[in-house]
Amino acid sequence: MKDEFDGIVDVEQSTTDVDQPVLTKRQIQGWLAYAAAAEPYSVVCISSLLPIVLEALASGYGRQTDNRDLPCDTDIANYKCVVKVGSLWLDTASFSLYCVSVSVFLQAIVFISMGALGDHGTRRKTFLLAFAFIGSIFTILFAAIRSASLFWLAGVFVIISNIAFGASYVLYYAFIPALARDHPDVVSSKRNVAMGIETWTDYQFVKDKVSNSLSSHSMAVGYGAGVALLIIAAGIAEAMDQTTYSLQLGIALTGLWWFLVSFFTLKFMPSQPGEPLHERVNLFLYSWIRVGKTLREAKSLKETFKYLIAWFILSDGSSTIISLAIFMGKKTFLLDNTHLMIGAILVPFAALIGTYMWLFIQRKLGLTTKQTLFSISVAFAVVPVYALIGFSGVFGLVYKAEIWPTMIYFGLMLGAFQSFSRVMYASLTPKGKESEFFSLYGITDKSSSWLGPLITGAIIENNDTRWGFIFPLCMMIIPLFLILWVNVEKGVKDAERFSEEHSDAKDGL
Repeated sequence: MKDEFDGIVDVEQSTTDVDQPVLTKRQIQGWLAYAAAAEPYSVVCISSLLPIVLEALASGYGRQTDNRDLPCDTDIANYKCVVKVGSLWLDTASFSLYCVSVSVFLQAIVFISMGALGDHGTRRKTFLLAFAFIGSIFTILFAAIRSASLFWLAGVFVIISNIAFGASYVLYYAFIPALARDHPDVVSSKRNVAMGIETWTDYQFVKDKVSNSLSSHSMAVGYGAGVALLIIAAGIAEAMDQTTYSLQLGIALTGLWWFLVSFFTLKFMPSQPGEPLHERVNLFLYSWIRVGKTLREAKSLKETFKYLIAWFILSDGSSTIISLAIFMGKKTFLLDNTHLMIGAILVPFAALIGTYMWLFIQRKLGLTTKQTLFSISVAFAVVPVYALIGFSGVFGLVYKAEIWPTMIYFGLMLGAFQSFSRVMYASLTPKGKESEFFSLYGITDKSSSWLGPLITGAIIENNDTRWGFIFPLCMMIIPLFLILWVNVEKGVKDAERFSEEHSDAKDGL
């Protein structure tokens, strides 16, 4: 496979148009470095260790559901325990789901508050790094929790770190359209269009190819770092006899990695500065006003918002599958921390392979980003179907041996699913408003996951965990029809027109 980074100039800036910058190889590496820094938080913490640690801490301080005078007994299969949070008694398995739901609900507020501001000056990079350091510090603090009675504090740390992680990744995604426009291959194609050597369709094809390459590389780098840190965390857990605190140290190590590697991004990632912000703008209200005006003009971006609705549903379904799978492994099959860590390593490793596998399939078959995303989504929906077949008692995550191939299959879809989704959205984003629009994407991506955990948490409260898969199955199937309905070519043209017609000056801001 041809390396799209070959031939990247090693000068700070050159031009093909008057002010057209061209990315250097080091600048792209600076951007990719943040995926290596932050993605392990998702792979190691949110998707793997945090649900286990929160459930273990809650169970360690919890009581048996049927007799609250007795401490929780975690040595029996399908144990049911509750823990008191304020005046409420919550199922210990649902506690982490509720923590995630709270964090992603608050993410929506943060995303909108800083989104449009990130499009002005160098705030996009500044905000990204500020959230990176906040999130990493609160992740490191997990090492300070030494008692199960502090389960509530662990929940607070999860909420803060997940808000910061989500906000930083919204800004990270917002770099994709600008990086693609300034990539040497895209700049060269644009020059060829001006000279009549290539058509505008050729230019869009090159930009789409580069966008998918950048996104796929970032996913692979992130998952690669996540797998490495998971292996180290597994070694720590094994050396400390699989204690809950050993998993907390793995979480803290991930936070330390996030903190340190972010300095490489600080030094080398380009700022991609936007238009200066008017001096009289209210910094606390500007983003909300800007987004409000955009939503009132949503009819001008029908394709973009159709896709956002589809992705809201798809993202929620996929994230819910992850949480349910972890709880099934722990409570139904009584997998110990070693087996859970093996599964946690298999999924991102398969995701790394799957990212490049689907990129290869797309290029080999000449598929568009939309066609590829649709195919991945259909394949993804097989996972909850398989789990629900298990009610038959014949197969479908009935036997422990089924867990590993199911995890590998899931991983092969996961990385590419995320990569192609953000590239498709990037193509529908108005120029100069990337942070604003990716804040909306963030709500449908990271912040959409409040709904799934909330509903499935209620479903499994007093029922078999397997029943929870009905909800994500519906959430994976319904949006497929919306994706087919999206006209990408029209959406790209609408986005270009929107960026010209809705500057701050024209909108009275």
